[in-house]
Amino acid sequence: MKKILLVAVLLLLSLGLAQAQGDTDYEGLDPSGQTVVYWHQYSDDSTQSNTMTALIEDFNSSNEYGIMVEAHHQGHYGTIEDLMNTAILSGELPNLVAGYANAAAGWANEGVVVDINLLMNSPAWGIPAEEQASLNFNLLDVNQLDFAPFYGMRVAWANQNSLNIFYTNLDIVEALGYERRAPATLAEFEEISCAAGTSADYEGYPLDTGTSHFESFVAAHGGAIFDGEAGEYIFESDAVVATLEMFTRMLENGCAYLYAERYQNTGDFSLGITPFAAGSSAGIPFVTFDAAEAEMTDEWVATAFPGAEGVGRTIQLYVPSQAILTGSPEAEVATWLFVKYLAGSDAQLAWSGATGYFSIRNDIEVTEADFTEPRMPYARFVEAHGILQDDMVSVYSSPGLPSYSAVRGLVPNTIAEVINGDVGVAAALAELNAEANELHEELD
Repeated sequence: MKKILLVAVLLLLSLGLAQAQGDTDYEGLDPSGQTVVYWHQYSDDSTQSNTMTALIEDFNSSNEYGIMVEAHHQGHYGTIEDLMNTAILSGELPNLVAGYANAAAGWANEGVVVDINLLMNSPAWGIPAEEQASLNFNLLDVNQLDFAPFYGMRVAWANQNSLNIFYTNLDIVEALGYERRAPATLAEFEEISCAAGTSADYEGYPLDTGTSHFESFVAAHGGAIFDGEAGEYIFESDAVVATLEMFTRMLENGCAYLYAERYQNTGDFSLGITPFAAGSSAGIPFVTFDAAEAEMTDEWVATAFPGAEGVGRTIQLYVPSQAILTGSPEAEVATWLFVKYLAGSDAQLAWSGATGYFSIRNDIEVTEADFTEPRMPYARFVEAHGILQDDMVSVYSSPGLPSYSAVRGLVPNTIAEVINGDVGVAAALAELNAEANELHEELD
């Protein structure tokens, strides 16, 4: 009976995901006259909103099928997820919606997401293989879920791409007696942080207890928080243990400090207080502005994270994306044609140049003349983009699982319990691992 029940469950799951993939035969359709409703997160009058509006107007006026895209600002990602929950229940879905991979995976579990691979590789509507070779699949594959129950489904398309980068103040590093460069290893990072924290002039490392920051250091230790092959969270793995032990050790030894205000870590870095900080490449304009306001003239660089011995440098990708939702086959094709337009060279050049986010194409170069984002110095954009293009840098992204939103809420509490001395590392991570995998079993 257990075997029969398991087979029945698997068949239902397969059916649900097959429905989520939409009509697999897109050939011979006519998407003419379709209206594409697009829910996005760009605030009104922001650079992102204005740039996307201009791109939509160009697509609406130039596409040969008379497809019209109607864009609606629906608030931040959390608000969009709430609206999507209501839309799934009512059946009144948009055609295109903004979200991270884990949100799109949850919608896919509900049977309302199209597998973009089917459209991207369509003989009639897809992107030819020779052009696919020009795309950056490090970014695009964040949304291709190669583990159960998705097995290669591409649940969304990368759109607003940035990196979690590592900042180094070269003047402070040199003043502390070290070579004038970013640390090459985590051991160097910790040693220099300790020298700063125990000096009279500087502070140690501003420690962020958030999940994304924690994952970046787990990746720097050569690990991850989820094992796709095993299909489970691995918070008791060596890399996770080493990361939490490093955090605890640095705080105990005065090499790091906790901060209270959001973005205070990069704010303190901008004041020349600490030699290191970490944050999204999208935050470079704010670091630059704060440093200028504080008249901080030290030389600083943005790099990938230093790695543990034998690991090398690593970077974590942040990839807010766009999911195509199920509708009529004609509507799905029309929505894909808009996404495909956004993936084109001209649109990517306009988007990246105006917003400072990174293109999904490797065959375009955003020149200084193309770069109109007023808040980010062009040289900083090139510096950060160079990290993404460096083949020697290992790339990490958070697991695209419906459970991830709930799991990431558990991590800061676990870190706090350990650094406050309430529980040991091993016991805390064992409890976190059990809770995470319970959520995985329940939600994924």
